[in-house]
Amino acid sequence: MKLPSIVDTATFKLSALYLGLFLLSFMAIGLMVYFLTTNALEQQLKSSVEVVANRLKAEYDSDGMDELKEEIAEDDCLTTHICGILDRNGALIGGDFGGFKPSLGWQTIIRPNAGKKLQREGIDVIYMKVIPLPGNVWLGVGHDGEYIRDAGEAIIQAFLWGFVLVIFLGASGGLYLSHAFLRKIQRITQSTQAIIAGDLKHRLPVSKNRDELDKLAVLLNLMLDKIGALFDNIQQVSNDIAHDLRTPISHLQFRLEDAVKRDLSIEQYKERIAFAIEEVDKILATFSAMLRISQIESGSRRSGFKVVNLSEIIISVIDALYPVAEERSKIVLSDIEKDIKLTGDKELLTQLAFNLLENAILHTPAQTKIEISLSSTGNRIDLTIADYGHGIAEEHRQKVLQRFYRLEQSRTTPGNGLGLSIVAAIADLHEGTLTLLDNKPGLKIIFSLRCK
Repeated sequence: MKLPSIVDTATFKLSALYLGLFLLSFMAIGLMVYFLTTNALEQQLKSSVEVVANRLKAEYDSDGMDELKEEIAEDDCLTTHICGILDRNGALIGGDFGGFKPSLGWQTIIRPNAGKKLQREGIDVIYMKVIPLPGNVWLGVGHDGEYIRDAGEAIIQAFLWGFVLVIFLGASGGLYLSHAFLRKIQRITQSTQAIIAGDLKHRLPVSKNRDELDKLAVLLNLMLDKIGALFDNIQQVSNDIAHDLRTPISHLQFRLEDAVKRDLSIEQYKERIAFAIEEVDKILATFSAMLRISQIESGSRRSGFKVVNLSEIIISVIDALYPVAEERSKIVLSDIEKDIKLTGDKELLTQLAFNLLENAILHTPAQTKIEISLSSTGNRIDLTIADYGHGIAEEHRQKVLQRFYRLEQSRTTPGNGLGLSIVAAIADLHEGTLTLLDNKPGLKIIFSLRCK
């Protein structure tokens, strides 16, 4: 399988998209910082100029033109600001700068060698406030604004370098992540190819950082474990079917062949046919039980769930099996809490309780005490069936839930080894748990589920 190139990976495309969005945001922030900074510096500069302009205007209003020219000529003004007075003809009659227009308001003047006190290489920028005076005379007060432009250029330059750095780091990070993504995809691809080739025990690799691909790999490994367990179960079921059905079919074949070879009476033929029917019924019962387990495990019955009274179900099962227990000299004690309700399948829950209680009755010695209880705590319901018989060894407790598995002491009793398998399937359908414990002596089975 050919893997995509780095630039074709979803990781690289996503990194490029985020990088583009980040660069746009970075540019927007840079422009905002540029305009806010230059605007703040301009406002600060204009405030300073307006203070000087208002002071000079007040000087003119109180003392006249001569005092105004004298004030402008003082070093205090010219060392910090640029001042000039134009007459009606536009000629400079005071101050050191006359390069402004006789027009009321703010002017931005860009020219080389703006003033003798602010000589610089290149072009100076002057922000100047122009005020009209009586007699068609104009007063101009300004300040060097070159530092504002320098500050703006510094901001732009810093953001341009940051822009280049972001592109470099973003592209490098995208390439690194894409390369790491491709390595992980390659390992997953190799593992998948190994599984397809027949190595069903192989699993997808999972790294320590547990990213999204690792979480997906964990889920896929769980799915493969489930498929593997089902596959093993199918193989086991096939072997168990062949083993458990071989005996009744062999008996049936022997009886039928014997009936064909021998000259029997009508009654003897009827006896042979009755036996054959009995064996066929056993085989059909086995297949019916298997089909029922498959139906339950498919989950199709879950769509018919409704609220049922589990207490009434358990009481009805006890009433039905009580005569069987008496006939076999078993003592059944019950403790059933009333009106315990849940959402489930009434028929299947009845079969679950019936199979558990019947197993306790059939597979325990005479005079054995069997206790069945039903209780609820919070949103949890527990159905417990405990006996004081021989019990089941710990190594066999989970195996008896498998299809066709039977203990040696149970092989002398009728059955096909599917009773507890059906119980396990019903418990799983209702999202409950089935626990087999040592009752010291005997066996205790607890069916637990949560109310919904």
